[in-house]
Amino acid sequence: MMRDALVRVAGRLGPLFLRAWFSTIRLRWVGGAELHPDPDRRRPGIYVFWHQRLLCFAYTHGRYRPRTLVSRSRDGDLIARVAAGLGCLPIRGSSRRARIEAMRGLLAEAASGRDFGITPDGPLGPRHVFKVGAVYLASQSGLPVVPVAVSYGRFWRLKSWDEFLAPWPFTWGVIHVGAAVTVPPGLDASGLETWRLRLEESLRRHTQTTDDRARELYLSGRSLRDL
Repeated sequence: MMRDALVRVAGRLGPLFLRAWFSTIRLRWVGGAELHPDPDRRRPGIYVFWHQRLLCFAYTHGRYRPRTLVSRSRDGDLIARVAAGLGCLPIRGSSRRARIEAMRGLLAEAASGRDFGITPDGPLGPRHVFKVGAVYLASQSGLPVVPVAVSYGRFWRLKSWDEFLAPWPFTWGVIHVGAAVTVPPGLDASGLETWRLRLEESLRRHTQTTDDRARELYLSGRSLRDL
């Protein structure tokens, strides 16, 4: 009962806190056709980013109602409430049965015209290991997979399984959106594994490039109002 009450309170205050926190960060955007956060300005897609960097996506894209996959754990209850408070539509699933139900829910939303936001190494890792769910969703829905990474000028790296990144207030950050990847339709198990490995390598490489060139990308980037 006490935990449920705390989750409800945190779920109400969390979005306010995150908006206030991220409003102090000078964010710039770099990328191509899939850069703008509003899917009405481009085709919708499945945006993938490592679990350690999920906060920024919820803040920048939440107002555009993306569909996000959130586990059915107790921690997932809090994440789902905060995500919903930011505008996201959480779809719950973590256990085998729940994953099947969640995938049905995700596929049912494929024609919504909204984006999907997925952390392919969540909810519990291993860190930077791409799970097959996003590949299956792309193969069944026809939506492209779009790698996203964010890097900050200054941040805390938490001692969690994913080495979660929390930006300092009043720092700068760059959101780097990669080229969309089209996954072949109707992949079998072997095909899903082949594309899982390809997308894992792609997201790892994209994230590393973003970190290595963060300052350069920031200086060449644009603010949201200039997109």
